[in-house]
Amino acid sequence: MPLPEPPRPVWAPRHRGWKLAHHLLPAMVLAAFLLGLAVASAALGRWLFAAPLLALAVGAAVAIVREFRRGARTDPPANLAVETSTGDRAATRFAMAPVSVAFGSLTAGLGVVTLVAAIALTARYLLLHTEPSRFATLASSAGLLVVGVFVLHEGIRLLRTASADQPPGVYLTRSRVVVLGPQGTREFFWGDVAAVSAENPPGRAPLGRRGPSLIVVRLRPGHGPVSGGAPDDGGADGGPPGGPTGANGGGSDARTRMDGGGPDGHRAPRPVVIPVQYLSCDPNRLLAALRHYAAHPGDRPELGTEAAIGRFAG
Repeated sequence: MPLPEPPRPVWAPRHRGWKLAHHLLPAMVLAAFLLGLAVASAALGRWLFAAPLLALAVGAAVAIVREFRRGARTDPPANLAVETSTGDRAATRFAMAPVSVAFGSLTAGLGVVTLVAAIALTARYLLLHTEPSRFATLASSAGLLVVGVFVLHEGIRLLRTASADQPPGVYLTRSRVVVLGPQGTREFFWGDVAAVSAENPPGRAPLGRRGPSLIVVRLRPGHGPVSGGAPDDGGADGGPPGGPTGANGGGSDARTRMDGGGPDGHRAPRPVVIPVQYLSCDPNRLLAALRHYAAHPGDRPELGTEAAIGRFAG
């Protein structure tokens, strides 16, 4: 049967026009501010400042244009095999926004330009100038250096996503969930799921009434078989027999240590965080699906089949 529609969806649909502009207002102010600084630096002949500031302003403007181009359409769930730690498995995919190699390269190039300008400024004013005012320029160069590192890191993440064999998304299989996106790849078994929630980072909230910015999946501590699951839940999809963690818990032990849990199982693994900004699917559907299949192991065998698509389309 179809998943029930929540009476009050957690996330409102994407909007165009003023509502979208309201959400992007800080980015618009930042782009205008950077452009103004670039023009002022060029007028004063400070081209080492003007070049990276202009590049950062263009980058902020491109990000705004990309948001307007996304529109209100969401990608429906689709069946697509995914590569897991134990081989390819049938899965139902909730899509993330695709990343082009060109955009990733542009972002990485922006980071390189900013880094080179910051290093050149630091070298010039540290070695060739002695007046006290050079310390203000050095502080500005240090700020540019930090920004350049962050932008370059983001560009590398985008390139890694664009060059991956699998399209980005959240893949639900019979035994596990695979999250493949700009933040890397995470894989966890259904039986390890303790809770699924929609949250904001501590002390932060998105601008406008758009809903929380994160879907957070918290995992159980410990390594033994999860009680209450179907006896063949894991083995049906290639996982260990006897449940998602296996009869002896060996596989879960390795995953828990990798995710930040202790070898004795007393610490919970690091939560799996899915930023909503990366999703091109309906985040309400993804949240409902994660909660449903975590709570109803008997329905998991339909994942990767048309029966799952029918449930999501209801």
